[in-house]
Amino acid sequence: MKLKAMMTAGAAALVMGSAGVHAASYTGNVAVATDYVFRGVSQTLERPAIQGGFDATFDSGIYAGIWASNVNFNTDASTEMDYYGGFSGTFGCTSCSYKIGFIYYDYDGDPGLDYIEGAASVTYGGLTVGLNYSPEYLGDLTTDTFGDEVEFYYPYANYSYALPADFTLALHVAMNIMSEDGVFEPEEDEYTEWSVGVSRSFEEIGGITLGLTYWDTTIDELYGYSDDADARVVFSASKAL
Repeated sequence: MKLKAMMTAGAAALVMGSAGVHAASYTGNVAVATDYVFRGVSQTLERPAIQGGFDATFDSGIYAGIWASNVNFNTDASTEMDYYGGFSGTFGCTSCSYKIGFIYYDYDGDPGLDYIEGAASVTYGGLTVGLNYSPEYLGDLTTDTFGDEVEFYYPYANYSYALPADFTLALHVAMNIMSEDGVFEPEEDEYTEWSVGVSRSFEEIGGITLGLTYWDTTIDELYGYSDDADARVVFSASKAL
């Protein structure tokens, strides 16, 4: 898609332009999970997922990355590729930071699902609050259904807390707000999601992080697949590279 090419080229230009002047750090990650849950909803029909990504962060504050996972929506889409970039910095105190950027969601096999979001967040210590916005949520899928682009708003809050024995508690709550009724559930234009997770990194097994997360939403039915949005527990194993 033209928009995809423009965003990918723009992110690459930011990275290349910054790379010539500022030092950079590069990181990667790989993970396996019993389910790929995105915003409270299974993206794999409750089946396992293999995921991974690569990130570049520059001293200037510019960042860019790519992340991928298998998906299954009972369509031709088989892989989700996320391209993202933006700018981050600190303000006020050592534990205060902000991030402004974009995310482009690319679904290989079904480009009609592709869409872009703007993203902004503020972090204080272990608390992050943010807002994502898409002017054309889920691309052609919602445009064809409603005859016009569907706007999407995603306000959220995350909280991370260090527990004894090197465990980490992660709390999350968010709202998914659409400009049209019935995008997810008949006659509804919004739903709430939340999760509670516990994780720990184990150096004795190569620094692999094991996690267990409980997800739930207020959705009763999702495009006829009610189980995809039900309460669930997801186990994951990940490693930073």
